Amino acid sequence: MRYIKNAILFYATDTFRLTGSTINAIEYYLAAYEYNKDVKLVLSNASMSFRRKIWELIEDRYKMDDYDWMKNITFASLPYTKFGTALVVDYMTIYKTRGLVNADKILVISEKYTDNPEYFYSKDLYNVEYYGEMPFHYKDHDYRMKCLFNRYKPLKEVKTGTYLNSPRNDNNIYNLSRELGKEYIHLPMPFIYKSKTKPEENLFEKFTDYVYYHANKWFDPHPRLFLECAFYEKSITYINQHEMKDGSWYRYNDIQKNGLHRRTLDATDEIIAQLI
Repeated sequence: MRYIKNAILFYATDTFRLTGSTINAIEYYLAAYEYNKDVKLVLSNASMSFRRKIWELIEDRYKMDDYDWMKNITFASLPYTKFGTALVVDYMTIYKTRGLVNADKILVISEKYTDNPEYFYSKDLYNVEYYGEMPFHYKDHDYRMKCLFNRYKPLKEVKTGTYLNSPRNDNNIYNLSRELGKEYIHLPMPFIYKSKTKPEENLFEKFTDYVYYHANKWFDPHPRLFLECAFYEKSITYINQHEMKDGSWYRYNDIQKNGLHRRTLDATDEIIAQLI
């Protein structure tokens, strides 16, 4: 049986999808790897193509010339792999690996569906601790999500434009942009639409304004784009006419109140400390 002492475990979908959870898995791996060259990012169910997409994403977004990070992004057959400490950052990995993970300790950043047993590592079966930021998260520890800001590449030339994010509202997003153009006349053109399957390269160089339009079609657990846009000093417009108090509501209001206080991911983070 293969033994991996410290790892971030991430279940890969058949088609590469750029989600906040994908970025979280990458950044927690890179943050831990800076201090522990033996930590692994373990991709379950992933193809070589998926791993290449991860490599490309890291090279596109982060300053990584100072150490060799590629070698420890690896694959594993879970029934034949034993972990010391494994970090899981998304609910789909829990769903797909529940009953298959063999670990001395599992750390989970709570996200969504933690009230559903199918998306929960039972404490009767696992030595597991849950970390959560939002009041609706199941958690053992209060926790502030963080980003690897000290590794973000500086932006070059930034084009004027508006990045529109309206989760699960793709069917009428073009009509929505026209509506927004009338109601929020200050928003600059052109509009860019968030896509999980066709992400923009050098995304943050392509817009100056970020709009989150809550269409009440998705309960967003803890969106990270608010943090990244604040870091790159984008203008943020938050529209939530349904007054849904999901992660977008709490994240936006926290940014307004606290900025990026205690949001940088490094060795002082309580989760990273357990991986190094």
